[in-house]
Amino acid sequence: MSDPGPASTLTVPEAARGRGAHGAPRPVLRTVRRIGVLVLGLKLAGFAWWSTQLYQHFALTPDFAQYQQAWYLIAHGHLNPYDTVGNFRFWQNHAEFIMWPLALLYWIFPSGLQLLWLQDIGVVGAELVAFLWLCQLTERYRPGRDARWLAGAGLVLLAVNPWSWWSVSFDFHAECLAVLFIALLAWDLWNGRRRAWVWVLPLLACGDVAGTYVFGLGIGILIANKNSRWRGAVMAFLGVFAVLFISVIHGNLGSGHGLQAYSYLAAPGATGALTLPQLAAGLATHPGAVLVKLWSKRLDLWANLAASGGLGLAFLPLLPLMVVVILANDLFRGFLFSEPLFQSLPIYILLPVGTVAVLGWLSRHRRWLGLLLTAVVTAQAIGWSMVWSPRTPHQWLRIPGPTAATLDAIEARIPFSDAVFTSQGVVGRFADRIDVRPLNGHLPIQPGEDWFIFTPWAGIETQKTAEAMAFAGQLAGPMHATLVTDTDGVWVFRWHPPRGVHQLEVPGGSGPLPAWTAPGSAGRPVLTGPSPGWHVTSTGRPGYVADRLEWDRWPGWYDASVQLAARGPVNVEVWNNTGDVLLARRSLPGTDGIQTITLPVDALTGYPAPLYSGWGPFQAKFGDGVKPQRIEIRVWTPGGATVNVYRAWLASGHPSSAG
Repeated sequence: MSDPGPASTLTVPEAARGRGAHGAPRPVLRTVRRIGVLVLGLKLAGFAWWSTQLYQHFALTPDFAQYQQAWYLIAHGHLNPYDTVGNFRFWQNHAEFIMWPLALLYWIFPSGLQLLWLQDIGVVGAELVAFLWLCQLTERYRPGRDARWLAGAGLVLLAVNPWSWWSVSFDFHAECLAVLFIALLAWDLWNGRRRAWVWVLPLLACGDVAGTYVFGLGIGILIANKNSRWRGAVMAFLGVFAVLFISVIHGNLGSGHGLQAYSYLAAPGATGALTLPQLAAGLATHPGAVLVKLWSKRLDLWANLAASGGLGLAFLPLLPLMVVVILANDLFRGFLFSEPLFQSLPIYILLPVGTVAVLGWLSRHRRWLGLLLTAVVTAQAIGWSMVWSPRTPHQWLRIPGPTAATLDAIEARIPFSDAVFTSQGVVGRFADRIDVRPLNGHLPIQPGEDWFIFTPWAGIETQKTAEAMAFAGQLAGPMHATLVTDTDGVWVFRWHPPRGVHQLEVPGGSGPLPAWTAPGSAGRPVLTGPSPGWHVTSTGRPGYVADRLEWDRWPGWYDASVQLAARGPVNVEVWNNTGDVLLARRSLPGTDGIQTITLPVDALTGYPAPLYSGWGPFQAKFGDGVKPQRIEIRVWTPGGATVNVYRAWLASGHPSSAG
């Protein structure tokens, strides 16, 4: 075959770069380029609007808190900030030293929203670079009118990919900046520009993950162009050196201790750290474990590749980079990194470049086949967008406007010097201070005033509802904290820790839950007098007086108990919320004062969690493993009579108790 194929070279002559005799863009793609710039400009405006919505609704989790806290503290002179979310110095998260120069921008617009806008610019800027690059490729492989169709297909791959929206929706991450620098580096190397080396330093400043990008691109240069092998070798060396150096200085604590995160594949069942040679040897001698792990994540692997064209894997200059991204994400334990998100941004942005190159090469040899595959790839990209783009608000914007307004008012009241402990679904917006932490595990307590903010039913929340309720009851009771607000699903406490208290442990939620934390549609909390007497009372309307008294439990037998007083008919119900199934119900004509009602509950049947996974060929898998069942106690009234609910609890039971 006389044509060396789409993977043969990294540099092309000037005439093949989409330029005429005087260096001006050829007319055949001039209009397409203008349309592409306009489309991507509109996408950037959409990103900026969406980021503003997320920020204003407090839909920001611990990942954003880490970057926002460091950005804020560096801008205020704390040049070695401590990351209170990760419990290490911020630079040890991923060695993302780019945050130091970015902190200078704080004083232009002192709001964490600027971080979200910066990553929007990074992602769309990278897409613009990729689009201009693929326009060059179309004129090289298929000059003429077909170039318009190929470039248009590439624009569709970049513009409609739903995973780019999901990437910028998930807090802030340096990968969204690194992808711009790796796109610029790859494009300049392709064009033989000396300025390509300018992008290496800011790219490596984006952290250890960016170092793997440099390594992958270097290998691509090394094997794809014999005239630039020294560049590829140097690039690959810089990438490996950066990752190893960051690992040696313990600058990758946010990566699960870097390379050790893959030791389970190299030495199954082994404990302790492995050296790099041991890790490499272990992976080489256990290829089956690697293949099994990749096969277990085939749906996510397909989702990441197919939405970006997939055919670009045959474009040799970018193939090693794609392989590095895939292996780093899919071989990590669990499904967290393999899910379509920001970790795979180089795939979403650079794989379309390779896809267009392959389609152009095919069109040159079999025009009908190339154009047919172009239509298929374009239709598939649109299909992924139609299935997954409408899910974006449901997935990422889970905080109602009234809840956000309450949180905004509380944030304005908290002094900078006070520590804030808050539900992880909203912790990001409270991070412009020295001490901010999500409500889980062991909480270090410093002298001064502490604020505790609970939003158990809003945001992307990992804390169990029962844990939040139990902790709120503990703050109101034995800890004697002051309840600041109980509005719109937000509970806020202010607490002065006694002298000598240096740590709190978040309760596990196994004890009784205070009902005042969970009023239903027909109930309202009564928070007067001593906290042991706080309860929920009926409003007189029919409906649930108390609900959402919920525990995460494995299938089994349980005894569900609720303490209440009713002057009229009342129902006590137990539900499996995972399967939306009523497990038990007891109807009472009323009670003689405050009584404890106990129901035996057969919760032996487990139900799958209702996670959306797409349909047909447009499927992805989010989450892994069997989850506990969500068991809830509710108290219902037909209305007209007074019902007071005080507390509820769920204990292990026995089949004999149902007799």
